[in-house]
Amino acid sequence: MTGQMILAQNRLFGTDGLDVSDIKLFPGSERDVSSEQFVSELNKVLAQLEAGDYDVVDE
Repeated sequence: MTGQMILAQNRLFGTDGLDVSDIKLFPGSERDVSSEQFVSELNKVLAQLEAGDYDVVDE
């Protein structure tokens, strides 16, 4: 398992993580993405959420 995969696993399911029990992730329309690229992007998003670096959008 790669470092990015372990990091994502700990952020989502670890004792100090988000304590996620069930999650579904969809890669969208881009299917030519490796699992490593997907996990890297997931870690970027989780880091932004942890840092509060996001905007709430009302629809």
